[in-house]
Amino acid sequence: MKIRLELLVITTILICGLFVASFGTNSPQASAARLTSLLDRSPAAAKMQYQHLRERATELDTQAIPEFQGNRVSDQFPDAVLVNQDGISMNFREDLVRDKVTCFAMFYTRCTGTCPGTIAKMLKIRESLTSQFGRDSIQFVCITLDPENDSPETLLQYAKSVNGLHNPALADIHFCTGTPHDVELVRRALGMYDLDPEVDSDRTQHAAMIVMGNDRYNRWASAPSGLPVEEIHETVLRIAGTTERQRFGLRLALDSGFKDDALADMEAAPVGFSTARNSTEESTASCCDQGPSAKPCCNGKSKTKSCCSEKTSTCSHCSKNTSSDLQTSIGN
Repeated sequence: MKIRLELLVITTILICGLFVASFGTNSPQASAARLTSLLDRSPAAAKMQYQHLRERATELDTQAIPEFQGNRVSDQFPDAVLVNQDGISMNFREDLVRDKVTCFAMFYTRCTGTCPGTIAKMLKIRESLTSQFGRDSIQFVCITLDPENDSPETLLQYAKSVNGLHNPALADIHFCTGTPHDVELVRRALGMYDLDPEVDSDRTQHAAMIVMGNDRYNRWASAPSGLPVEEIHETVLRIAGTTERQRFGLRLALDSGFKDDALADMEAAPVGFSTARNSTEESTASCCDQGPSAKPCCNGKSKTKSCCSEKTSTCSHCSKNTSSDLQTSIGN
């Protein structure tokens, strides 16, 4: 009798384990993956879940949230001076933070570790967030950790190499240097340092982070640059958004297992990567022939389009930011 009871208990545990495993874990990622699987299998389930998503999204207010009143985090920021790739001096607190939405990253031009990936993410969210907020409502600032070697001229060449120069269709981006003292003040103010002094003194071990701030609303946050672009984009929406639907609509879609453009047909829905990707494709189509039979878009200096590099016979924009590259990054 005792043996039979033990067998019954063991069998029950095994059955419960298989049942739970079939539905995955309770983590948001696992739940989203499970839901996506269900949606892919059943159009009826997809329709039902999407309707539920829309109902939840419409509950989010579209009225502008009042701006923050009181002492701001930026009140304690230093009056450090930074110089961008064009040699323009800017006050950290007044020109790059006060009453603005800004995304910050630290890097240096000689870095071969996480820096290239961090800058690439900054350039991609620059595209996606410009489509959301417009070019004049957000800006991006990349600050060197090696001001002794990264002069404005060096940063200008670096900006050219990553296709990160000013683009009239996109929000401003600045590659900045300064005195070692001022750069250190800014780094500390943004919280981009390690608590271990030995690790912190080694720039090759610097944190690969993107810090985002919305001074009007006194909101600040950071995210690892290794996160998928959609996750960084969604985090910035929560910091920069001015309505509840703008701040949390995309998170509802992602948690429900839908793509970023799931709510695109809803009024006042947050704009995601599809809009940015489409605008990028449209802007590059005029001078970039993509595909196996792609042809050079520049011949010497005869072409003056913004995506072409002078003195070369190739289009730097095509080689670095094709729609297929964007799609791959968004999907990862």
